[in-house]
Amino acid sequence: MGGKDKLLVCQGCEMWIEYSKSRLSFKGVSFENTKADGFEYRCKKCIKLADLETRLEVCECNWEEVREGAVATEVSGEVGGTGLDETTNRFSTLEVEEVMSDRIEEGAVVLPGSDSVAPPTAGASDGSVEGGGEGLWEVEKVEGKCLLVGDSLVRFADRGFSCGYKQKRMCACLPGARVEDINKMVNRVVGDEEVVVVQIGTNNLRRDCQSVLRSRFKELICRLKSTRAKIAICGILPRFDGRVAGSTIRGHNRWLELECEGEGVKFVDLSSFWGRRDLYRKDGLHLHNEGATVLGRLISSGVEGFLN
Repeated sequence: MGGKDKLLVCQGCEMWIEYSKSRLSFKGVSFENTKADGFEYRCKKCIKLADLETRLEVCECNWEEVREGAVATEVSGEVGGTGLDETTNRFSTLEVEEVMSDRIEEGAVVLPGSDSVAPPTAGASDGSVEGGGEGLWEVEKVEGKCLLVGDSLVRFADRGFSCGYKQKRMCACLPGARVEDINKMVNRVVGDEEVVVVQIGTNNLRRDCQSVLRSRFKELICRLKSTRAKIAICGILPRFDGRVAGSTIRGHNRWLELECEGEGVKFVDLSSFWGRRDLYRKDGLHLHNEGATVLGRLISSGVEGFLN
């Protein structure tokens, strides 16, 4: 096959590029490798565009929440309080710049068979068990104590999740976080909770191919199980922004449910959000206050079996 016939198509913009200009050869990826099932190529421009769009989504969400907070403050001053509890964090949330750290690399590719994950080892510096957390996993678990951790979709979910259990249930929100960010922070967020629930993955959908996303979830489950808490993983919520196909999300959730079953981990099915565009903000990605409350209640009912 001549050099002029060695063409790749970007999965983002669907533009063709010559293999010799893709720089894949510098990464040890031969042209024959690109023909394998599960291989996806994205050009540098598409990767940068996806990163900028994600930053913009987070900024728009934060700005809308600032405006809603101002209105809530006014109402509180007039009628003596809204009666709603704000989301409680015991650690600093990730800044947008930190979450969107430089992960851009031309030609984001994954070869088939690269989704194996080694279990975390003591003393690792990537979030498994660090020196500062010695004895962390030996902490006695408090019966009934439950932690919900996730990206911006869980903000205000405590209104439904913690209702009636304010002393033992906490919601930790990490705006813009992806699965790999939670992986690195397991030993910071998990303490004496009997149950840990994670709702994450939306921000990975447009950046990670199937095999990478599955690999990240496998690592997440492995790290969480090492904490000796009872673990629940939520399915990825539908998106109504037109940027991710519904079949992609459904396919991932089917895989995740089977993976959780095989690992002895609780899977929280959120499929009831399909068709519920009314629970989302104008962007079709983030939940408004009522939607967050519905999410919290659904997650709460999903983990009741752990706590009874």
